[in-house]
Amino acid sequence: IFEDVVPAIRKWREAGMKVYIYSSGSVEAQKLLFGYSTEGDILELFDGHFDTKIGPKVESESYRRIAASIGCATNNILFLTDVPREANAAEEADTHVAVVIRPGNAGLTDDEKSYYSLISSFTELFLPSST
Repeated sequence: IFEDVVPAIRKWREAGMKVYIYSSGSVEAQKLLFGYSTEGDILELFDGHFDTKIGPKVESESYRRIAASIGCATNNILFLTDVPREANAAEEADTHVAVVIRPGNAGLTDDEKSYYSLISSFTELFLPSST
């Protein structure tokens, strides 16, 4: 887990935001990963977990199913990914998307770099203004 992740998620949760994981890994694997992370047990930071039982990450219907299951409109969701095909599917479902650039991730094409919102740290994501 990158060092910016846990502090950012804590800040989001303090602001009343909900955080969910949608991974190609099983829910059970997610719980093991986040239960025994380098930051300790951080499972309490997440409101829920989704895996490909909800649908493939490259299909827009999967994001609609997640939104329905958490009782949230798709346009009130931000999906973070490092995979452009997943970003495209989420966007097709009217979900906001940011592509995360981290060491070891596959490179993006110039078109992908210019099209998607890119972040390299969770600290680049700002909370909505309360005004």
